[in-house]
Amino acid sequence: MPGSDLLGERIATVFGAGHDCVMLENHGVVIGGLDFADAFRRFETLEFVAKTLIKGRALGPVRYLTSEQLAIGEKAAPEFEEFDPSPATSEERALRRELCDFIRRGYHQRLLTSNAGSFSVRVDADSFLISPKLEDRATISPDQLALVQQGRRARGTHPSQACHLHQLIYQRHPEIRAIVNATPVNATAFSASEERLDTRTIPESYIFLRDVAVLPFSWVYDAPEKIADAMTPDFPIALIENDCALVLGKTILDAFDRLEVLESTAEAVILSRSLGEVQPMGDQVIEELIQAFLA
Repeated sequence: MPGSDLLGERIATVFGAGHDCVMLENHGVVIGGLDFADAFRRFETLEFVAKTLIKGRALGPVRYLTSEQLAIGEKAAPEFEEFDPSPATSEERALRRELCDFIRRGYHQRLLTSNAGSFSVRVDADSFLISPKLEDRATISPDQLALVQQGRRARGTHPSQACHLHQLIYQRHPEIRAIVNATPVNATAFSASEERLDTRTIPESYIFLRDVAVLPFSWVYDAPEKIADAMTPDFPIALIENDCALVLGKTILDAFDRLEVLESTAEAVILSRSLGEVQPMGDQVIEELIQAFLA
């Protein structure tokens, strides 16, 4: 019975066994955490996982991570050495504000969760700003961003775990000025499915996204240099198996636009399957688009 002592006792018993989450048949969920923010992050992650599974199963069988892969993913990335930064230039302060605006916008559009998703922007040839670990994406402020310069982090800051990967991409591709790791539900569903995301659905999708690569989960931890080599300004989007979408851009707006188009395309493909077989654009149409917009 909802609200009964018996229900409370049974939930407490499950928490006592070491679980963080209890799902109540035909009723709802109860989440436990160290504090309210921790409980909220877990609840939000649970909802994201549930939606991803539902969307993924609409595509076909869902691919799950093995225990070995989960163990690799739980390893903490090595910390950068610290340095004492010079006072921020007016350009850096403007980039901090702009990056925070897009991080908050991405959160409110459900393109990332409050504790997952990494945004970065190049400041100059040797430095970039990146979102920090475990800071709420909904309320992030410019002073919370981490400055990384020549492989070192500004003293007292804690860059995202994706920091090494972003650094490699910036080093490989000088024309790239912004990078996003994000977990939009529909695109992430494709990352957990054997079904490939065909961007040849509408002209805007192909023009913005080109062909979307799918890269192995293990590369994020064992071979990030392979990801940096696989992605280029001409092929700026990749899905990491069972992980995230990775998007490159020549500006923060460019990267964010591509992220939005990626998610809307993935959602359109998933939803349209209920109507019948998806009809992609033919080779002649694609060639015309390439000549008109991409050549």
